[in-house]
Amino acid sequence: MSYYDPATRSPTISRRPGNRRSDDWNAALLSRLQVCRVATRWNEWAFINPTTFVYRPATHDIVFHSNLAGRMRANAERAGEQAEQVCFEASEFGRLLPSNDPLELSMQYRSVIAFGPVSLLEGDEARRALEDLSVKMFPHLRPGVETRPISADDLARTSVYSLKVSEWSGKENWQEEATQTEEWPALTEEQLR
Repeated sequence: MSYYDPATRSPTISRRPGNRRSDDWNAALLSRLQVCRVATRWNEWAFINPTTFVYRPATHDIVFHSNLAGRMRANAERAGEQAEQVCFEASEFGRLLPSNDPLELSMQYRSVIAFGPVSLLEGDEARRALEDLSVKMFPHLRPGVETRPISADDLARTSVYSLKVSEWSGKENWQEEATQTEEWPALTEEQLR
């Protein structure tokens, strides 16, 4: 049996090369997706926060925001001078893929996992990041045109983060059907839907 040991192989690289995707593919997927999960830690506790995000290719970072006070902010600030390392995940799903082999039950998916330091943005940097996020999520509502500009009071009520992507990994499994075994009766067309 093959054992996956992150001590001998980077844990940021997918172990299935056939499912890996390119940097351009990762960027394109992130431009379409709207919700991500960001994982931080406090000692032995891991925390996952779902949130909206925007990937900015020019700066190769991922921007998101959270409450002024909470786990995300506490975990990010706790790192002090050294930015907290976080894990980011965003994905989309298609159909569930039935199989007559229980180990082949599957689903269609595309995902990007990214790793890197997160930092708290302030002032104009935070304002630009929130504008980028707003434009991605609501492209028909331009800040300062259809919505009022982001004020200093607004910035004082939220925490805006930049995850500088150190490494990322894109994966895709969008096959039309799961592998079936000949050792068991075949599923019917209705069961395969």
